[in-house]
Amino acid sequence: MIIAGLCGTSRAGVNIPDWVRQAAAQPLGNYPAETKAVVLLDQTDYTVTGPGEYVEHSRWVVKILRPEGLKAGDLLVEVGQKEKLNYARAWSIDRSGHEYELKQKDFTEKSFMSFELYSDVRFLTATAPASDPGSVIGFEFEARRHSFVNQINQVFQEPNPVRESRISLVLPAGWEFKDSWPTTAAVAAVRTGPNQYEWSARDLPGVQVEPMMPHELSLLGKLSIAYFPPGEVGNAGSWTALGNWYTGLTTGRRDASPEITERVQRLLAAKSDFDYKVRVLTAFLQSEIRYVAIEIGIGGYQPHPASEIVRYHYGDCKDKATLLSSMLRVAGINSNYVLINTDRGFVNPAVPSIWFNHAILAIELPDEVKSGNYSSVVTAKSGKRYIIFDPTDEYTPVGSLRSELQNSYALLVTDSGGELIRTPLLPPDWNTVTRIGRFVLTADGGLSGDVAEDRSGDSAMHERERLHYTDQRERTNLFERWLGRSIQGFTIESMKIDQADQISKDLLINYTFTTPRYGQTRGPLMLVRSRVLDEKGSYVEHKPRHYSVELAHTAHETDTYEIEIPKEYRVDDIPDAVKIDVGFASYQSKIEVEGSKLRYWREYVVRDLSVPPEQFSDWARLQGVIGADEAAAVVLKKVQ
Repeated sequence: MIIAGLCGTSRAGVNIPDWVRQAAAQPLGNYPAETKAVVLLDQTDYTVTGPGEYVEHSRWVVKILRPEGLKAGDLLVEVGQKEKLNYARAWSIDRSGHEYELKQKDFTEKSFMSFELYSDVRFLTATAPASDPGSVIGFEFEARRHSFVNQINQVFQEPNPVRESRISLVLPAGWEFKDSWPTTAAVAAVRTGPNQYEWSARDLPGVQVEPMMPHELSLLGKLSIAYFPPGEVGNAGSWTALGNWYTGLTTGRRDASPEITERVQRLLAAKSDFDYKVRVLTAFLQSEIRYVAIEIGIGGYQPHPASEIVRYHYGDCKDKATLLSSMLRVAGINSNYVLINTDRGFVNPAVPSIWFNHAILAIELPDEVKSGNYSSVVTAKSGKRYIIFDPTDEYTPVGSLRSELQNSYALLVTDSGGELIRTPLLPPDWNTVTRIGRFVLTADGGLSGDVAEDRSGDSAMHERERLHYTDQRERTNLFERWLGRSIQGFTIESMKIDQADQISKDLLINYTFTTPRYGQTRGPLMLVRSRVLDEKGSYVEHKPRHYSVELAHTAHETDTYEIEIPKEYRVDDIPDAVKIDVGFASYQSKIEVEGSKLRYWREYVVRDLSVPPEQFSDWARLQGVIGADEAAAVVLKKVQ
């Protein structure tokens, strides 16, 4: 962190700029009581100096209202390759009027790498002194920017409310621009001088935190400005143009080397069946090419040549897509890049931009091949059918697609440019959990038995990933925590997992356990919860809903639990059967008694990934039914 000696007392000689004081003097207006902070001014000025080159000047003033808003004092500037930070500085005025200042030397350079082995992007960070409720913080920086396309992308909203937002653009003589806004929040440009333009807005709402809400960044308004030199069509401004840009960037990268050709021939052994070729080659990329991201400059967008990737046996997402595309081409199968963002809803179709963070592949289906064997198929405007496949995902076989990439906008890059497509929403039966448990209940309430689980789709993928990255002790702890949400005081007797390394097959899990206190005795009665394991219900906050409820995945889950009743008891009462269907999901359960056996069965089907706010009452009603059913008990009575 920074700057010992700047907190607690004001410094002499601090020169707070007038724009900070003017913003701080604005009346706040009325905000919800839970508002953490208010951005008083968010101003960014862009001066384009040449193709892919511009100067960014930013001023930002925020007032912290609550302790939860202290993060507003965390300041950050990102600086990429071929970029230069001209200056950065910040000021604070605490609630008592004490003033503080940060200069560029007070900022610390850091690297926030997550999935990359190396990235040349640097971050200068600082924490403003006196970042407390009632304080006002001003932040200013100027940087020379370098872009690989003639495009400026900006989030013009913030998680906190914004009182005033201003964006300006200065172009060289003769240059033109095209701005793209969300259709619900478009702002018209005002000419302020020769080749100078400004967009301004006031009182932009912040993001209200709600359970199971969309990713925060997908809720914020995003602006894209494409700028063009005289006489140029430009390499941005439309999805088609962005596709052309990426086609040019990847030209020659998929060319097959002798090593690639020999590898494909050896893997396929002269087999001509399309399904065989696709499954063998995709499995090779998933299992043999390690994910390693080294992103320097244009390498953040441009893949390495396929010949290098196969030689070194590693690469990032776009590298793996490149090598697979090259190998498929050798096998006589066409494919195209697909650029996507892993946060569903982040890409706005009205705002063409390069705001993608992941590259996958569209594998073309020949006319004679039926699509029934593959769930993740889309049809482009050309009429061509494509299997959408992620070579980076080691646990999801070709023909399937993990849920975070489903039903999302993505850029299909073809020889004719770019086409914005919607990735497929897979049906519930692609992602299943079938759980069957057989138990014996003792006269004193003890329960023991075995459970068999059959998992496919995301349910299998997540378990396989967990198995890969955890040792036996960690796996046992995770499983015990899951089991502990349903039963108490248990002992796991055994556990077995089959087909964990065969991603094209279901994952099979078998386990046995005992618990001494499952049935609750009340005099001559014993209460037994018929739903032994797993909780499918979700917490519902009964407040007005602003955003959709985001669900993890479509799914088809069934539980069957058979309990052998002790001879000392008989069934006295059972809960009624349950059945509810609200369109986006359905739930049903029933309990049957057959001799000394009590059989509970339920089915939960999720058909959509999002529940819009206008259907929140249906969501709440569904969760109420599920919660009541999961807590319901069968009443047993002692035989006299």
